[in-house]
Amino acid sequence: MKPIIGITGNRLAKGIDKFYGHRVTYTQQRFVDAVQKVGGIPIIIPIEEPENATQLLGLVDGLLMTGGQDITPYYYGEEPLPEIGEYAPIRDAFEMALAKTALELKKPVLAICRGMQVMNVALGGSLYQDNKHVGKPLLQHLQHADEQLGSHLIDIDSNSLLSTVHGEKKRVNSLHHQFIKKLADKFYATAYTQDGMIEAIEGKDLESFFIGVQWHPELMFQSDAQSEALFALFVEESKKNKAF
Repeated sequence: MKPIIGITGNRLAKGIDKFYGHRVTYTQQRFVDAVQKVGGIPIIIPIEEPENATQLLGLVDGLLMTGGQDITPYYYGEEPLPEIGEYAPIRDAFEMALAKTALELKKPVLAICRGMQVMNVALGGSLYQDNKHVGKPLLQHLQHADEQLGSHLIDIDSNSLLSTVHGEKKRVNSLHHQFIKKLADKFYATAYTQDGMIEAIEGKDLESFFIGVQWHPELMFQSDAQSEALFALFVEESKKNKAF
């Protein structure tokens, strides 16, 4: 049987882009397409009460943490700075619970962009709220080129899981303005940009599969075999986790 992959959902902002006057829960179609292409069955997990995380994760074999809004800064002990974008405390609270519970239940996790940042913050890490606060010159991390194309290079740890599908260098797309500042103790960095920013993380002594990436492989997989291979690796690990 195919593994069931839970994909974290989002809500359209109140009063913006309603569908026939109704609020909408959604995920980006390419997450669905990528999971289906490599042999998984996707289901969208809507924003829920944090106490329901365990029951929801019992329905899936793997968890795909998706992109979206900035993370509410009080989750990492800071007040909002002027440059921070839209954030959604209700989504944050639920996904923090999902992140912690997924690791406790040993569910395979692939975390993308915001998803990686949520995992880091949930486990005690922090973020730069905007690239202006990094304190050194940076590459262009919010690219103006086609989002399906790679923008900048990353250097990948040769001993990482990520290197088994991407090798030691890869050109990836870049669509973010926040970065990991303090890395949570449960993780280690497995890829960096040439300006020294963390682009991928993996688990340190975790008992389950976990890869977090700052870029968007779901936007690249249709034309990039390595991006498809990353989803395939995750879905294959989720298949091992199947309970029935």
